[in-house]
Amino acid sequence: MRPSLVLLAGPDGAGKSTLYQTRVAPSFAGPFINADIIQRDELRDASMTASYTAAKMAEDRRSTMLEAGHSFATETVFSHSSKLAILETARARGYLVVVMHVGVDSADLSVGRVRARTDEGGHNVPEDKIRARYTRSLPLIRTAILQADRGMVFDNSQLNVPPKQMLGFAKGRLTLAAPVLPQWILTTYQADLQA
Repeated sequence: MRPSLVLLAGPDGAGKSTLYQTRVAPSFAGPFINADIIQRDELRDASMTASYTAAKMAEDRRSTMLEAGHSFATETVFSHSSKLAILETARARGYLVVVMHVGVDSADLSVGRVRARTDEGGHNVPEDKIRARYTRSLPLIRTAILQADRGMVFDNSQLNVPPKQMLGFAKGRLTLAAPVLPQWILTTYQADLQA
């Protein structure tokens, strides 16, 4: 059976873990490799140093899974083009690659959600990093969506409402579009919507 990689991508505070819990976990048997969970549950340290350690541990675990050919899910803010290597390696090893982009309509909303998460004991991310990543990640995640076997784009801008699927892609081709799309999706996926 062909192994699967499910990659959840989106800005800080967008709801990647929520999307995993609601859309992936109920029907996916592979482990969820998440640096935030490693930091919270294994390292039990909220410091920035522990954040970097957890990120390295997650990277090592992803590499181990890819080398072994095992299915897994993981998440990333996709703030650097080097993250595309995960997809390239998985595809070269015969994986079915699914990318799920979960986003919110502004960096301000990301900042607010991270603050709320921190107030509840979750991990913090400096505001300047959140804002820089928000802008930088959008075109990179779009590239990942287009390279994946299946891509899904979710909007999670509303409070207390589950993420809503807005777009669907199969092998880089748009297959589904909601009738009304938020501005961040219209801007990021403009070329795909006009094709």
